[in-house]
Amino acid sequence: MKESIVMPKLSVCIPTYNSASYLPQAIESVLQQEFTDLELVIADDASTDETPELCRSMSDPRIRYIRYEENAGQAGNFNRCFKEAKGELLTLLSADDFFLPGLLKERVARLDRHPRAGFAVGALQVIDAGGAVVSSASQWPGDRFFDRGEFLEPLLFGAVVNTLSLVFRRECLDQTGLFNTDLTWGHDWEWILRLAAHHAGFYVSKPLAAYRVHDASGTAEQLNAAKNGYQERRILQDTFASLSEANKRFRKLRRPAFQALSRRHMYFAEQALFSGRKRVARNNLWYAMLADNLMLARPTFYALLAGSIGLVKWYTRYKTLRNAVTFSKAES
Repeated sequence: MKESIVMPKLSVCIPTYNSASYLPQAIESVLQQEFTDLELVIADDASTDETPELCRSMSDPRIRYIRYEENAGQAGNFNRCFKEAKGELLTLLSADDFFLPGLLKERVARLDRHPRAGFAVGALQVIDAGGAVVSSASQWPGDRFFDRGEFLEPLLFGAVVNTLSLVFRRECLDQTGLFNTDLTWGHDWEWILRLAAHHAGFYVSKPLAAYRVHDASGTAEQLNAAKNGYQERRILQDTFASLSEANKRFRKLRRPAFQALSRRHMYFAEQALFSGRKRVARNNLWYAMLADNLMLARPTFYALLAGSIGLVKWYTRYKTLRNAVTFSKAES
């Protein structure tokens, strides 16, 4: 008589590449969770650091370490995790982030109570490279339920959530599909847009995961080189193309969404300018103009452009004057 194979309720997937310095904290944050009916799948994307030795030294039977000799990139390694996972619920945890106590118990219980919901996601703590809390990133003051398609609107105006703290049902993959490996930036945003288009879900306002911001991350690398501009614009174009066919009400959101993208590029341009990366500032100004050509009518655009060609002090004076005028108007 064959023994039946018991599948875990939840698969926690950690895609990792050369993150041995942070990986132990991520792993421990999973193994120390109160919810224990889980497997931990670690997909090593051909790391060249101490990751293999570290993972093979761990004896917890819930851990499955899978070493790949060919680097598939971030999105490709996320997809490997999905294909390896055996649980009826799935979640992704980047190797440089970690869960806070109670996250898995809360998410599983919420989805068990609400079978109509396909996913649950929530607020985050933002930490620096050393683990110190910088801020809490919560989009709404209380918990919210979003019916199918309703979560799309806030997502279209920026990546208000990411895959950290997101728990979803396996059947969601049937409609959402895998990550788009053509994207090196925003593939998690693009994937969550597809998820929200097809499924209802919860947003939980209590931060139950820690998101690490540091210069060695893939996100920082893309922003520092201004590689995100083309791909963010492409994501919005492709998303609205599919949404407009399915639901005409999304057409009215197209222009405001691109205007919001343009403002984000203006913000990135200023950050690049003040950190001495003038070429990156100019690239972001270019993408701000492409996203919304009315940006060319704003004095701030030209002030930033002047700063990006060397007149940084001029832009600083302009910003001081602009802030003084804004404050004066608010007081009157």
